[in-house]
Amino acid sequence: GRRAYLTVSGGFTSISLTAADGNGEPDQTISGLVDTEARVMVDLIPDRLSILFTAVAPTGMEALEIDEGPILSALSSEVIGFSTMNLGSGGRAGGGMVGAIPVGEMALGLAATYTHSLAYTPVVGQTAEWKPGGEIRVRAGIEGNPGPDTYLRVAGIFATRQKDQIDGSSSGGLGNQIHGYAALNQRIQSSTLTVYLTDSYRSAPQIEATPVGAVRVPKGNLLALGAKVEIPVSREIRLIPQGEYRRLSEAPRDETGSGALNSAGSTIRIGADLKVPLSPGFALVLEGNGLFGNVADMDGGEIGVSGFRGGVHLELRR
Repeated sequence: GRRAYLTVSGGFTSISLTAADGNGEPDQTISGLVDTEARVMVDLIPDRLSILFTAVAPTGMEALEIDEGPILSALSSEVIGFSTMNLGSGGRAGGGMVGAIPVGEMALGLAATYTHSLAYTPVVGQTAEWKPGGEIRVRAGIEGNPGPDTYLRVAGIFATRQKDQIDGSSSGGLGNQIHGYAALNQRIQSSTLTVYLTDSYRSAPQIEATPVGAVRVPKGNLLALGAKVEIPVSREIRLIPQGEYRRLSEAPRDETGSGALNSAGSTIRIGADLKVPLSPGFALVLEGNGLFGNVADMDGGEIGVSGFRGGVHLELRR
């Protein structure tokens, strides 16, 4: 409609882990549907104030086998940035408000949302139910054109969550999360350069629904710095080289998980996208990038990691 927007998303995923030669671990694969998410946004005052409602139906693989733990430990590290959506949850629903006001050539945005999650059993064969606590998120940001051919976006998010429950009993005391993001987009003749910086701080250990299941993560801080350049190869085709550096610091993974932060790994990802228009507003995007670095293991050491990620998707813009 003229003032309401509906987005529905879902998918199928397959994740495979191949063990190193001689370490005695079997190769493993997890595959199936992911959760289905719907979002409705309604403009109360166009370009000024909107309300939104979200709901997630638990269509995914919410429960994993205990022996699938190696996949969790290998792929849940934030420093790798695994691209698969969450495999599944018990479902959740939420809502909030989003507002914006002009500030000179810039725009100031404010938002507040609340999400309520439902309980589910994350491990096959066990009866213990995990219910994530209700979460409140407050966002603030400013964006716009500070100069000719320049676009700046700076944003911050503060999130706090009620205590999780396991079989109806409160589990631990959760801390807060603080996220910061800044991006600068600069046009240089026919090309466009974008540089960005993100920082995410978790003040206490908690259970989180990572892309590969529910994992207990300690206090930590994730820093990422990246850049990309959009270069016209022809009149329509665009080549987009890009690179990103990530560094993760975490408290020791002991019973408290709340000590001093130590290095938990760092990675560098380098690659490029190729965008090929097929018709007005419709394009084919080919992606390819490689990652190398190291991640912390369960014994406090570090394990080298490297790999390649390729992808293809269709992009439709109206």
